[in-house]
Amino acid sequence: MVEPRSTLPIPFGWFAIGVSSDFASGGVYTLNYFDTEFVLWRGQDGKLRALDPFCPHLGAHLGKGGEVVGNDLQCPFHHWTFEGQGIVTGIPYTPAIPPQLKRPCGRGWRIEERFGVVYTWFHPAKADPLWELAAAEELENGEWDRVDGQQWRIGVHVQEITENGVDYAHFRAVHGTKSPPEPTWEIKGYQRNSRVTAKMETPRGLVDGTIVVRNTGPGQSFIRFHGISELLVVNLPTPINREATLLRQEFYVPKSLEGSPRRAAMGVARNIMFQVEQDMPIWENKRFEPRPILVRGDGPILDYRKQYAQYYAEPVEA
Repeated sequence: MVEPRSTLPIPFGWFAIGVSSDFASGGVYTLNYFDTEFVLWRGQDGKLRALDPFCPHLGAHLGKGGEVVGNDLQCPFHHWTFEGQGIVTGIPYTPAIPPQLKRPCGRGWRIEERFGVVYTWFHPAKADPLWELAAAEELENGEWDRVDGQQWRIGVHVQEITENGVDYAHFRAVHGTKSPPEPTWEIKGYQRNSRVTAKMETPRGLVDGTIVVRNTGPGQSFIRFHGISELLVVNLPTPINREATLLRQEFYVPKSLEGSPRRAAMGVARNIMFQVEQDMPIWENKRFEPRPILVRGDGPILDYRKQYAQYYAEPVEA
């Protein structure tokens, strides 16, 4: 019997589940994340809604033949219709809907759209959100352009991907970074912020640069580059199950950035994506070490794990 490479559970939080253009008006979509399944649709009002996939009436799968009727989802079996909290809005062959079917039933998923990315709140016990979806302040005024984006399906637990950022020693060993980062840290509840100023390699030689990272929960990270270029990376890891993650990265630059500064920013973006692909074969073949043997220079891995442990609904060894 092959032992699992990680015994960590799936964390709770806000996670990206796609981009807005993936979900057309009137479309019904079955999504598989968090080692579970749910059905999402976009109503006539343009709003996205999501429910657990099986009709509570006689168990039909709402994503297999279900249709959008106005803003509601119609079951393919008996044409019951549901709104986004699971409330029954119509039964075509019954004159009166029973009162218990007119109440939210706990089958709904909270969905938010922010700057073209679709997020859901996941908690294994269906608990309400413990913090608000974070926003990128750079994008609020409409003065930044999305210039690139990429996604990867990676065979590793989601915590391993974000923990990689505090594994300072690997930057030199895997990526050949001449000046591995050693940022300052700040932890405030569900937020973790860091800042590093370092020499960064460019075609023009070493340039002073600053990287500011703002994390909220396990599924949202905003990485802002200054100096070497003006670039914002929105890093969005989402658990598929305990041993697989979908990692999305969205890249933005100021609309005013032109010429060589814009090309420099795009070069940094390409290098970030290249580094992910350098890490992937290691991630996909490693196992999680709950009691690692660490030495000076490894980075604050244990501090990171202690903070990350709060995103689990069950106790874990930090």
